[in-house]
Amino acid sequence: MAAAPQKSKPRLLELEIVRAVAIVAVVAIHATSEATVQLPFGSGPQLLYLTINKLCNFAVPVFIMVSGLVLFYRYDGDWSGRQAGRFYSRRIRQVLFPYVFWSFFYYLYDQWMFERDRLHIDWAEFAELLPWADASYHLYFMIIIVQFYLLFPLLMWLCHSAGRLGREGLPWLGLLVQALAYGYNHWLEPIPNMASLCINYFSVFALGAWIGLHYEAFSRWADRSFRWLLPLTVLLGCSFAGLFLLEDRAPFLLEGSLYTVLFFVYAALACMTFIRAGAIILKRAPGLSNRLLWLGAVSFGIYLVHPAVLTYWRVHVPADPHDIGAYHANTAASFAVSLLLPWALSALYGQAVRLLRQRRRKAALSRG
Repeated sequence: MAAAPQKSKPRLLELEIVRAVAIVAVVAIHATSEATVQLPFGSGPQLLYLTINKLCNFAVPVFIMVSGLVLFYRYDGDWSGRQAGRFYSRRIRQVLFPYVFWSFFYYLYDQWMFERDRLHIDWAEFAELLPWADASYHLYFMIIIVQFYLLFPLLMWLCHSAGRLGREGLPWLGLLVQALAYGYNHWLEPIPNMASLCINYFSVFALGAWIGLHYEAFSRWADRSFRWLLPLTVLLGCSFAGLFLLEDRAPFLLEGSLYTVLFFVYAALACMTFIRAGAIILKRAPGLSNRLLWLGAVSFGIYLVHPAVLTYWRVHVPADPHDIGAYHANTAASFAVSLLLPWALSALYGQAVRLLRQRRRKAALSRG
């Protein structure tokens, strides 16, 4: 039975600020990745970049958690067979087509950057890259999101058909699925392409979904709890980064599952903290919030484009690890360029699309 029509829900602008923070973290991870291995191991600069890199590791889980939140917030009480058709049609346009396009772009771009004399198009070779996002290191995120989109109607049906148990049990279901998958992969037999499977992030997606179903209650809780939520998030982030700083200096190696648990707890609390911080910024700092809203709105474009900019920079402006001052400047510049240039290109693309849509509407009205 189709769900009864309901009033449109207010847009959660604070989530755009969360996306802004997360995309900055994504670019920071990639901009500092080479510094963690190029500089002398254990040196002050190497440890600095390793700390920055690990502190920013919340980025992908936060994006996934926000995706779960938005889906269940948007469609709770407004889900039907017709909505399912619209949902998949929209996701094919917004995710699947861009994924294939950008996979093809990076398939050619990396050849042009590193093997220009062997530049070619082999459609069978390209097709083999698509299932697990092997065209570029950052595209695995889109494979994970597509899997969650495929599962979303089933999870929404579960929430509706199982009543309160389905809605309140969603986080526990996510935790159970991920724990079983991790345990099998870690202790029994490796699961192929585990890093690109949605089961690897099921807990944060399900937690985001639960928050989306109870957003008003969550907002009140986050408001009351922010005074301890923020410092706890910082503590967990520092603890997570600290494990990597200590693991080669301490006479012991912690079991891998402890890293995983700390990583996902840190990411989940970071997302909650950013949501509340975003709401505060919206109220108290309109100038800053406008810039962050703009950045969040184009975060998908930045995600798609920034590896191309970063690769071009590293090939044409290589960093010299023997001159640490110049190395710091080069790394900072690579981060800035990889963030700002895709930001500008994405903003221009968005403006062009809006102008094109306006012209089409005017043309349709004039014909009518």
